[in-house]
Amino acid sequence: MKKILLIATLLLPAVLNAQWTDEYGTWISVGAKKSLGTQWSLGLEAEYRAQDNSRWAVGLDAGYKLNKYIKFGAGYTLLYNRKGRKEGNSYLTPAYAYPRHRFIVEATADKRFWKWLRISLRERYQLTYRPEHTHDRYAKIYDFDEDWNPIEYWSDEAEPKTKASTTTQLLRSRLKLEVDKKGWKFAPFASAELCNSVRVGDRFDVDKVRTTVGTSYKLNKQHEFTLGYVLTFVFNDDDEKAEDNNRIHAVSVGYNFKF
Repeated sequence: MKKILLIATLLLPAVLNAQWTDEYGTWISVGAKKSLGTQWSLGLEAEYRAQDNSRWAVGLDAGYKLNKYIKFGAGYTLLYNRKGRKEGNSYLTPAYAYPRHRFIVEATADKRFWKWLRISLRERYQLTYRPEHTHDRYAKIYDFDEDWNPIEYWSDEAEPKTKASTTTQLLRSRLKLEVDKKGWKFAPFASAELCNSVRVGDRFDVDKVRTTVGTSYKLNKQHEFTLGYVLTFVFNDDDEKAEDNNRIHAVSVGYNFKF
């Protein structure tokens, strides 16, 4: 917890002084969790993020509860991203989609205070593999019209562009505060998460800071709904491209079924 508070304090000036572009979206998720005795559990979740670059995801995870304070988890998620149409100075890239494979292991510690507040700290290691993929793009043509006036237009013939496969690794630290009062169906919560890039032979770089506020609603023991607002700060580590720092605002809606 001290680590998160220290890094958040150091990041505050960068968040306030950076130049930002804003993106808006809606995140929708549906999940199910099956308890296997008192310690083991299995989960399945599907998610769709509707924003500038949309994303589908389907994931499977397993959890093990060591005791009432600590639990461990591992999982795999298939991601299918769709990049939007992009027009640059030299090329026009139509919308295209590509898959990614994500693997995680995590540990979570949580404790209840004063019979109404639950505080949890989750540490997650995340590895994401993006296979090599090819998409089309169109070059800009510079020419003259019949009156010798300069004109420019996109070529009719697509040029294939191949992106090599990549592997990224992150350490994600999340601090969450949740109202957990006996007899209440609503459980308001707030969380902050730091995403640190892991690069061999290099220091950690904070790529993202994600904050969330919202509430869950337990209809009964099996059905739970969540509604929240997510604000993600995506940092560009190149100071010369500060305008590429991005803020993603999203309304998050979820449903979970437990059995």
